[in-house]
Amino acid sequence: MTIPPMPPSADDERQPAPRPEPAPDLPGWARHRPNAEVPSEAVMAAYIGAKWDRVYRRKLAPFLEDPSFVPTWNWSAALAFPPAWFLYRKLYLPFAIFFLLPGLAFRVLTGTDKTLTMQALQQPENEFLLVMNAAIFVSTVIASGGTANWFLFRRARAANRLIVQQQLPAAEAERFLHRVGGTNRMATGLFVAFSLMLALATIGG
Repeated sequence: MTIPPMPPSADDERQPAPRPEPAPDLPGWARHRPNAEVPSEAVMAAYIGAKWDRVYRRKLAPFLEDPSFVPTWNWSAALAFPPAWFLYRKLYLPFAIFFLLPGLAFRVLTGTDKTLTMQALQQPENEFLLVMNAAIFVSTVIASGGTANWFLFRRARAANRLIVQQQLPAAEAERFLHRVGGTNRMATGLFVAFSLMLALATIGG
């Protein structure tokens, strides 16, 4: 003989339904905020300069959809006297990082702080130092080429944020973008000349 189920009591009906547990509060860096503070194409064109339509609209397209970091590639940043491209594009903090970090990494990884000429590096007893020097150089090239476009976008976004905060008129905003964006040919030329002289001195020494 089957016993029919008991109807719910009045006490059961008065009990509130369990509330769903709230989602954990994520830190700011982990929150996905697509299209947050993305500059317009007009702002990007004024900041980048003449190469916006021909080159950088395509290279920066992923960041215009989502400003989060994704690896992209920039041959100029990778091969043009790293880190000269960052100086050329007025990205002074990344320039300082890529200029100082390889030497610091070489000292930490090899335990030596003396400057060695190319001739000294080619001695059999310094083979490890030569391999480490080449590995650090290749790593710097890959890191420069893979992050250059993102650093450029971040700089343009910071300039756009300042324009919005200061509520600059259109004409003044355009002048500001031309001043902080674009290129720095003079400083880049001096840096490349200095790098060539240093390289010649290292090879000749």
